[in-house]
Amino acid sequence: RRPSNPFCWEMMAKADRPPAGAVVEVLGVPIQFDEDWDTGIGGGLWSTGLAMAKYFQAQPQSVRRNLELLRQKRGGESLSALELGSGNGFLSACLMALAADLIGQLIVTDFSDHLPLIERNLKANPHVARFLASSGRSTGEGLADCGKNSSKTRVWVMEHQWGEFKTNDDKGDGEAKDRNEDLPYQLHSGRAAFDFIFGSDLAYRDDLHDPLISSLVQLSHENTVAFIGVTMTDTKPVFFDKLREAGFRYEKLADHLVEPEFRGGTFGLIAIQRV
Repeated sequence: RRPSNPFCWEMMAKADRPPAGAVVEVLGVPIQFDEDWDTGIGGGLWSTGLAMAKYFQAQPQSVRRNLELLRQKRGGESLSALELGSGNGFLSACLMALAADLIGQLIVTDFSDHLPLIERNLKANPHVARFLASSGRSTGEGLADCGKNSSKTRVWVMEHQWGEFKTNDDKGDGEAKDRNEDLPYQLHSGRAAFDFIFGSDLAYRDDLHDPLISSLVQLSHENTVAFIGVTMTDTKPVFFDKLREAGFRYEKLADHLVEPEFRGGTFGLIAIQRV
């Protein structure tokens, strides 16, 4: 049975270049963002990332209702969330403005060369910065890097290369003594299962499909919702075929739920769940 879910498709083009500072407001919280294209392809704001952010801005109660449903399936426990291919931290800042009270753990990931920009943008947003681990960043190699936070909510910035996990993770008895602290270790070794996985412009090259789907398989459970933004001109149908082959179903967010400039056949916001 498919749950009622409003999470549920332009060329991969840069969004109109935003000014440094607030790009959107989510539930009245201005999202501070500064792009840096020298960092690499993820250093700026692409159109599908802006489409997702505008969806969070325009439909906050819809998103929150679905996250509440996920939390109910967890027996009321707080949610764990993972951003794949973050690039700059923008969408994680939007999500935390929307649902920090529902999310207990958030890991924001990309290649190592993008992590300083992610950390800088998250620290520029007070509603996220107060939850960041002391260094902001985790390598998956030691809890000293993660730091501690007096709040039950934790946010980490961490490298994750899709489909790659350290299977010989040496962690002593391997038991998680603290679920919040241990989550970076679990991601590092492929033992984490997140409730909500999200990201934009993730499947724009064919060679990214298999590793991306590998991470989705490895890091999800039966109730996980993955929410991704794609551009339909560069995300080929074979990606969706591979999703089905891997045991997922997917649904495109209806046009009336997205902002007018993102409607039509070019952009897609897609919800993905296990069959």
